[in-house]
Amino acid sequence: MSKMHELFSHSAIESFGMALRFATGKREYGGGEDYTSLVELEYVEKMDQFLEVLKKFLARYDSYARRYEREHPGRMAFKPSAKDLDDLVALAEQYGVGTVSAALIAHALVRAERGGE
Repeated sequence: MSKMHELFSHSAIESFGMALRFATGKREYGGGEDYTSLVELEYVEKMDQFLEVLKKFLARYDSYARRYEREHPGRMAFKPSAKDLDDLVALAEQYGVGTVSAALIAHALVRAERGGE
């Protein structure tokens, strides 16, 4: 298995990519229309920038998730775990922030698989 395959298939990349996909989706489909996070991730070059962008994304995502739960009583918004966050930072240290950012954006922009598709 290649190193890039290991990165792209890592559960932290998949979880944060899914969160980014939900955050950037159109509101009429339950998304948060957070295109700022995509742009910020695109231009991150250093670890301190990556951590700042991640912090801002998580703050915006938390707001989006709360709104989603308020507008859809009984449904829980998806949220990455603390372990996913720890793993994501470790991956950024291992592969570099540019490569990890690219993996997150790629996961956010692909179509989510639904049973049997």
